Amino acid sequence: MKKSDPKPKEANEKKSEAKKEEKPEEKNIDLVTGANGKLGRELVKALLKKGDIVRALVKSKDYIIELPPGVIPYIGDISQEHVLDDACKDADNVFHLAAAVSEYKYTTEELLKTNVEGTRNVLEAAEKGGVKHFIFTSTIDVYGRKRRELLTEESQLKPTDKYGYSKMLAENIVKEYSNTLPHTIFRLATIYGPGFEGPYFKVFKALEERKVYFVGSGENHLALVHIYDALQGILLARLKEESRNKVYNLTDGNAYTQKELFNLAADLLKVPRPTKHASEFIVRLIAKSRGLDTDELRFLTGNRVVDISKIRNELGYKPMVDIKVGTAELVSSYLNKYHK
Repeated sequence: MKKSDPKPKEANEKKSEAKKEEKPEEKNIDLVTGANGKLGRELVKALLKKGDIVRALVKSKDYIIELPPGVIPYIGDISQEHVLDDACKDADNVFHLAAAVSEYKYTTEELLKTNVEGTRNVLEAAEKGGVKHFIFTSTIDVYGRKRRELLTEESQLKPTDKYGYSKMLAENIVKEYSNTLPHTIFRLATIYGPGFEGPYFKVFKALEERKVYFVGSGENHLALVHIYDALQGILLARLKEESRNKVYNLTDGNAYTQKELFNLAADLLKVPRPTKHASEFIVRLIAKSRGLDTDELRFLTGNRVVDISKIRNELGYKPMVDIKVGTAELVSSYLNKYHK
């Protein structure tokens, strides 16, 4: 005789009992250094949405007002041992974003002090505090500004600028702690999108004034990542064991030429596409009159094609923001701000 299926009431009671036996997911305790920076602010918001307990290292009391409700602030910087020790104690994840990025603003000594010595300070505090996972944001600048080959995580590091060099040294220090402090290193491309409009608005203005020159042939390849995709990649490492002691390139997976990007922006602005070309030397001479600093010019004159198959395959990363959509949003913000 065939056994009858449980009655609906019995089935529901069994489901309820099973739910009671399930342990609620424990909240992660996260520390974000550089929480007052552009990427840091967005990461803090994203971690809160995940339900984590979020600690934020901020430079001064003035920055606390910028933090979302619920964030636990720690006031200080990455040179202050006692602040770092308190902030790292019993944390699950440390997202180390604090860095000196701009060669235009910082001296070589300041870049090395912040990016190299500062990273070691955070690592030491994280190790003492029993942190389980150290997530470090590096840069594709560790590969150098101009490379002909496809760049994978195994490619030789050949930084050609002070910022890239300081990040390469910092990466090496992070790896020194791998036996006691598992890490994930992300080599980020140039970020664009909400909160990162400034440099792109300068280009839009120059396009409207017809003052844009293609540097050289305009066929050099530029790597970008939208802020939402950058966050997606970083957050994937938060709970995935596969990410431990790994390095990942983090871009949108495309290689845009300088010419393609300028033409796309011109079309969206409904202005003529640029037609003039100039050597890198000449562009450097006129950059100041266009409002471009040396960091922004370094991006425009680079040439790199970056492979992201590793982060796709191991972490399931899938870039979501199409360059046309992301650029259209930037152009819309620009027009709203300057052409109301």
